[in-house]
Amino acid sequence: MRQRKRGFFSNRRRLIAVIVAGALLLAGLLLLILKLADSRKAEEPAPHPVATITMSDGAQMRFELYPEQAPNTVANFISLANQGFYSNLQFYRIVAGVFIEGGDPENNGTGGPGYAIKGEFSENGVRNDVSHQRGTISMARQSGYDTAGSQFFIMQGSYPEYDGRYAAFGNAMDEQTLAVLDAIASQPTDSTYLPLTRQVIRSIHVETYGEEYGEPEKVKGEG
Repeated sequence: MRQRKRGFFSNRRRLIAVIVAGALLLAGLLLLILKLADSRKAEEPAPHPVATITMSDGAQMRFELYPEQAPNTVANFISLANQGFYSNLQFYRIVAGVFIEGGDPENNGTGGPGYAIKGEFSENGVRNDVSHQRGTISMARQSGYDTAGSQFFIMQGSYPEYDGRYAAFGNAMDEQTLAVLDAIASQPTDSTYLPLTRQVIRSIHVETYGEEYGEPEKVKGEG
């Protein structure tokens, strides 16, 4: 019987060892890549909440909200919006070229949710870098700093003089939003800025992308 050469088996073992080592190395690299991807994903901040205001005629406005600038204001708006508080309320005040205002269950500037929140703006000791430019959404309030509740206004014009005095908390996301804003702001009004044709909000919904913002901290006030 002819003996097989040892070199054949030796080379075959070396090849298998190289293949196994390569496979283990590749698996290790894949695990490392997955871990790096997971760590980068964990480091990425959550996307900003997006508020969609749908009017009674189906027209929509979309706003990116900034919880890092006005966290309690954003939490309050999300809470009210997503429980249906704003449904069927109106933009009851229109100052053409300046802003439209809504969020009052009385639709006359006197109502609110039954509580107030702290005003998150510089005159009240809170840093807020969101400027009142065209498309900015901000909280309305009474004369006191901590009297905002549910009422909000959307800037049609740019009025940086409002900065530091009101809690701006988001901005319009697209041209469609600005077009709807302009259409509402163009409505004729009476001497008290009440639109002659009701501007009814069908609903406001805020997409939070799975983030929990909780209930707002409330203070004693007019709300």
